[in-house]
Amino acid sequence: MDNVTQNTVVRQLLSLLPLDVHDRLLHADRYAKKLTINKSILIFILAQFNHWQSYIEMEEQIYAHSEIRSILDLPSISAAQLSRKLSEIPTEILHMLFLHSVARVQKLTAHQQGISSTIGPLALIDSSKITLPLVLGDWARVSHTSSGVKLHVRLVAASPEVVYPDAVIPSTLNVGDRAGAVELVTEQAATYVMDRGYDSYKNMDNWMERGIQFVMRMRDRTSIHVVEEREIPPGSPITRDALVNVGSGWRKMKERVRLVEFYDEQGRYYRLLTSRQDITAEEVAHIYKCRWLIELFFKWIKQHLRLKKLHSYKPQAIWNQIYLALIAYVLAQYMQLRLETKKSVWRVLELFRIHMYHPWSQFLNALFRAPTRTTSGKPRGAPRKVPELRTSIGIFKTSKVT
Repeated sequence: MDNVTQNTVVRQLLSLLPLDVHDRLLHADRYAKKLTINKSILIFILAQFNHWQSYIEMEEQIYAHSEIRSILDLPSISAAQLSRKLSEIPTEILHMLFLHSVARVQKLTAHQQGISSTIGPLALIDSSKITLPLVLGDWARVSHTSSGVKLHVRLVAASPEVVYPDAVIPSTLNVGDRAGAVELVTEQAATYVMDRGYDSYKNMDNWMERGIQFVMRMRDRTSIHVVEEREIPPGSPITRDALVNVGSGWRKMKERVRLVEFYDEQGRYYRLLTSRQDITAEEVAHIYKCRWLIELFFKWIKQHLRLKKLHSYKPQAIWNQIYLALIAYVLAQYMQLRLETKKSVWRVLELFRIHMYHPWSQFLNALFRAPTRTTSGKPRGAPRKVPELRTSIGIFKTSKVT
């Protein structure tokens, strides 16, 4: 990458996708004369990076930029062709591209210690809903008023600053979170963090037998029997640290787990179950507080990538768009790590969009350019000034609410 600084940003970006290694999967595409699956994937990745809103915009962007046409060896393409192609791409290819991109990030983060040296890396498990219209999404309807799909994600927290998805399961809305957890909780290399929607006694027993560490919020109505109370340091926000049996009667866990109860800074009460006995109760509470990272991740990809609004309502097309969005995120995360910049993933993506057709060297100059002006900002506690309106047009009345 360092020896080709005169290549354009778009060429550098697309060179990260090893589409040539998947030719064995493209037998269904052997009769395509113009828009092959490989070219389609490149177009849809560019659409994610540039936040192109529609097939028509993709068509016009390709027509407007000779650089894209040169890379794709594609003089022109229609919106209708792109619409058909999105649902024809084998999702298995996108799945492998996603895993290939994740492997790049894993290699760059292998030296990182996780949230802390004692806690280690975390694997945050959660799902997010994408709503579909009732008529066009009738195949995913779960009630008379609701239709949609789910995005089940495992998000790795390699450090407090670096998070990336390393596993994803698209599903219809009627697939529960517990079913997703069976597929996502697989390894012993991290502590899994889950909300109370994942509380399955069978799953938790299975994870403990396999030596898998987890922290999970428990439901308020969950029955517990305290086996051993542990001492709580004075002044701690922890209200209970105990070894407990969970459940009662025929519905209970076989294994004993640790219970940690605490209040957060806003006075909200939490009850956590964990298999980790090697860390303090405060660290268990901190692990669960890190679950907000996956909430921020879902908000990020829906805001900055093309995922909340779908290009098509066909199942295959939706599955593919989910993977395309996550590939784009992981590539942006990889470039941020590879270039060793302190700028956020969003800022890197934003600069990609600005300099997409400029030389790579120009992008690097923008990425590492020093601020032209620095300011210490408004002093803490300084009163806020009422903004001025320098016009006689309209009616401006100062608010009396403080």
